[in-house]
Amino acid sequence: RRPDNVGLQVMPMDLNDLFSTSGPLARAFDGYCERREQIEMAQAVQAAIRDARTVVDEHIAGVHCTWINPEHRANGLIVSLHGGGYIVGPGALHWGWVSTLCHDTGQAGLLIRYSRAPEATYPTALNEVLAVVRTLDGSWQLIGDSAGGGLGLATAFSLRDAGEMVPTAMVLSSPWLDITMAHPEQAANAHIDPMMGIPALDHYARAYAGATDRTHPHLSPLYGDPTGLSPMLITVGTAELFLFETRDWKAKCDAMGTSCKVIEVDGAIHDFAIMLGLMPEASEVLPAQTAFLADHRA
Repeated sequence: RRPDNVGLQVMPMDLNDLFSTSGPLARAFDGYCERREQIEMAQAVQAAIRDARTVVDEHIAGVHCTWINPEHRANGLIVSLHGGGYIVGPGALHWGWVSTLCHDTGQAGLLIRYSRAPEATYPTALNEVLAVVRTLDGSWQLIGDSAGGGLGLATAFSLRDAGEMVPTAMVLSSPWLDITMAHPEQAANAHIDPMMGIPALDHYARAYAGATDRTHPHLSPLYGDPTGLSPMLITVGTAELFLFETRDWKAKCDAMGTSCKVIEVDGAIHDFAIMLGLMPEASEVLPAQTAFLADHRA
């Protein structure tokens, strides 16, 4: 089976073995998990009902989506794009994060269950997200973690370039901004990041990109132009591989006059911000995320 919560399950293992191209992550990736949808849906229901009064599945523009508290749509809407290396998810942590933010802001939520690699390569997921958000009436906000953060920025690029409405704000947790895995500083954190390894991420990136150059901004937003994007809040830990590309993205936004606030948490691991109930740092940054969304409603 695909290890959706792999970080919690495999930390005692040797990291070189874990993240090798012949290791358990690669083997799990290569074998299609027939039970994936049932497992993830069970996690979804269990997690989402904690803070949600209503959870409704719906296909929008042919894409599987899940509404959280749709009766609160008049108060605003949070569109959520889950992480998972473009190949797995959503899992319980994703559902807990979006449902908590919906509860704390009083808004409705819409999690888009986009198609994943290796069955679907770029631009399938992006086109599905665009098809869904183009049906939405009124303003909306976007949250995304890891690969979902990168996909969120690709969505914002596409809407901006088409002259369409962009989200009023974006909250991104440890976004994957450069899937080339070629950042010269990444090796500095490779030995302390317990969640990810460069070989495995490269494997996933190749599967998602397909025949497209991985420097394309829709795949690696770090290579794109942030001009005209929504204000964004990014959380990142100093013990993760994506720290350095986040710093580069922040510098690029500052240079282009795009509002980008980064909360860098010392010693925190990848995607810590969505690990509510597991990582104390998640609860520490949650008020800032909630306030940021509240401050940037239309």
